[in-house]
Amino acid sequence: MPLNMLALLAPALLTQTSSGAIPVDALLYSTMPSTAVHRPEMAMDGDAKSSFRSVYGMEEGDSFTVLLSRPIAMRSIRISTGNGGDDVLTNGFVETSADGTTYVKAAAFKADGVAEVQSIHGAIAAIRIRMNPHEAASHLQIREIGIDTDVLIAHVQQGPPRGFVDVSAAPDLADWAARAEKKMESFWPDTAALLYSDGFITPNAVHVIYRTGPDVTPVAATGGGVMTVNTAWCHQHPDDTGLVVHEAAHVVQSGGSPGWLIEAVADYIRWIKFEPANFTYNINPQRATPHDPYRTGAAFLAWCELHYDSKLVTKLNDATRFGRYNDGLFEKYCGKSIDALWKEFIAAYQADKPNLLTKPVPAAMRPRDLPSVTGATASVALPLEKVGVYADGATFGESGGFDDGGAAYSGALLRSSLTTRGVTFQLGAAGSPSIMSAQGQMVKLDGHAHKSLWILAASVDGGQRDQTLSVGYSDGSKINFAQNFSDWFEPEDFPGEVRALRMAYRVMGTGKQDPRPFYVYAYGFALDGSKSAQSLTLPNDPNIRILAVSLGD
Repeated sequence: MPLNMLALLAPALLTQTSSGAIPVDALLYSTMPSTAVHRPEMAMDGDAKSSFRSVYGMEEGDSFTVLLSRPIAMRSIRISTGNGGDDVLTNGFVETSADGTTYVKAAAFKADGVAEVQSIHGAIAAIRIRMNPHEAASHLQIREIGIDTDVLIAHVQQGPPRGFVDVSAAPDLADWAARAEKKMESFWPDTAALLYSDGFITPNAVHVIYRTGPDVTPVAATGGGVMTVNTAWCHQHPDDTGLVVHEAAHVVQSGGSPGWLIEAVADYIRWIKFEPANFTYNINPQRATPHDPYRTGAAFLAWCELHYDSKLVTKLNDATRFGRYNDGLFEKYCGKSIDALWKEFIAAYQADKPNLLTKPVPAAMRPRDLPSVTGATASVALPLEKVGVYADGATFGESGGFDDGGAAYSGALLRSSLTTRGVTFQLGAAGSPSIMSAQGQMVKLDGHAHKSLWILAASVDGGQRDQTLSVGYSDGSKINFAQNFSDWFEPEDFPGEVRALRMAYRVMGTGKQDPRPFYVYAYGFALDGSKSAQSLTLPNDPNIRILAVSLGD
C-alpha cells in the first residue's frame, strides 16, 4: 500500500515519515455541491466503498482540486470514478501543477472511468479534475484519488472557500480583483450559513475570470463553476468590489428557481447582510411587484424577516434549492399571503422609507423621560395580599416571601415609606401584607387630575418585558403604557425605570441573610393633567410584584 493510503491511520502528531520526509496536508476544493453521505473528503479516504459525488452535473467550467500544503515528489497518480458502471467519467482529464497556479494536462479519463498519471517529473503541488471543452456529465463521482509517494499525506479536509482568480485578460485590474477576492472569501462562510440546508455541502470554490467583449455579461454572471466579471464595469465602478459577494451567493445557492427569488436572495446577502450601510433602493409602488428581483426583492425579504420570520430567507432558499418553492411558503412561514405581505411592505415604504428596514423597537424599549414631580403625591390604596418584607432574623416558609421561594426584602432596609424622584411611596409594614402580584387587576384611583402615576415594584424569575398597563379617565377615555420590569436582583435600567433603593442584602426564611444586593424600582408615567384619573389596570403577569402606587403633581 502506498504511504499516502495510510494517512488517515497515522497519528495526528506524526511529524516525519520513515523516509525522513515531512508530511503534507491536502485541501479539497469543489465548484460543485455534494451531500454529507458523499463528502469531498471521501475522494481521498483510502476506502473504495465511499466516494465523492456531486449533487448536480459537471460542466466544462467545473473542477475538483487537491491542493497540497507544499509540492511533493510523486511516482504516479491514479483517479477512479463512477459506481459500478454509473457516473463513470470518460470525457474529462487530469491536470497537475507545480505551484498551485499554472496547470498542465497530465492524463485523460479512459472508457473505464480511470485516469492515470505516470512518470511524473518534478514536485507536484496540486491536482485538478476538469471536463473536456463543450462537454458535461450528469454527476462527478470520484471513487478514489490515489497518490504513490513517499510523503505522508497526514490530513485531508475541505479547504476554506476561495476563488481561483484569472486576470490574465486584464492585468491592470489585479488590485481590484484582489480587493474583491478578499471580500468574497471573508463573507463566504456567512453566506453558506445563511443559505444552509441540512446535509447539503455547498461548493467551496469558483473560477473567477475577468474579461470583456460583446459576449460578456454587462456586470457579472455565475454558473457552471465560473464567475465571469466584465472588466469594463470594473473600470467604470472602481469601488463596486462587493458585487462578487452577490455572485458568490449564487455559487452557494447552487442553482434553483424561480429566478426572481434567486436574484433577490443574492442581493439580500450582499446588501442586507454584507454591506447594509451602502444599500440604496427606490421602489415604484405602482409598477413594483412581490416578484421583483435584486434590490427590491432583497428589501422585501428583509422587511418580512424583521416583522414575521427571522429565518425566512434560509427557508425559502432551501425550497428553491430542491425545487419545492411556491408562493404559498410565504403564508406558511409568515402567516400571510405574499400579496398581503407586499401590500403591507409598500404601505410601510411609503410611510417611512428611511426606517423601512430598521429593526422595530418594542414600545417598552423606546426611550422616554420620567415625569417631574414638584408638588405633593397622593398614595393609592392597594389590595396587598402577600408578605414580601420581613424583619431581620424572622423565619417564614420556603414558599413564602417576596419571590414565593423563601426570600424577602429586609424591613430594616425597606421601611414604611420611600421617597425617590420627589415621589413618596407608603409601604406595608414588615411581617404584614406588603405586596401584590400583578394579574390584570383594576385599582381605583382618587378621581382627581394628576400629572403622573408612579409604581414601586420589582419582578422575580428574571426581567418581565413588554408589559401593558393603562389608566382610565373619568370621561371614559384611557391611556396605555408599555413597560419592562427588572428583576429584584438584576437591574436592567429599562426606559421609564429608576432604581428607587439598593439594599445590601435580603432576608431568608431560615432567618439568615443573603449578602448580595437587591433592588426595588420606581416606574413613572405621564398623565393628562386636564383629566381626572379614575382607575389603573395592572399588567397581567404574576411575576411582577407591586409594593405601592402614588400619583404625582
